[in-house]
Amino acid sequence: MMLVITVHVNAPAGQAIGIKEQIAQDLERYGDTRVVSVEVVQPSYRQMQIGETVSQQGGKRK
Repeated sequence: MMLVITVHVNAPAGQAIGIKEQIAQDLERYGDTRVVSVEVVQPSYRQMQIGETVSQQGGKRK
């Protein structure tokens, strides 16, 4: 049996390698561990315009 675990960590991008190594090291006590991928996702910011509102249904901007 193989477990696939997805972890989201809110940390600076420069710490990605250290975080990956620590998580893999912690999981090795339970069996063979292999890191498949590490992805850095930059937050996307959107500036609201004056008069713009967010509706209650689905959060779509009008």
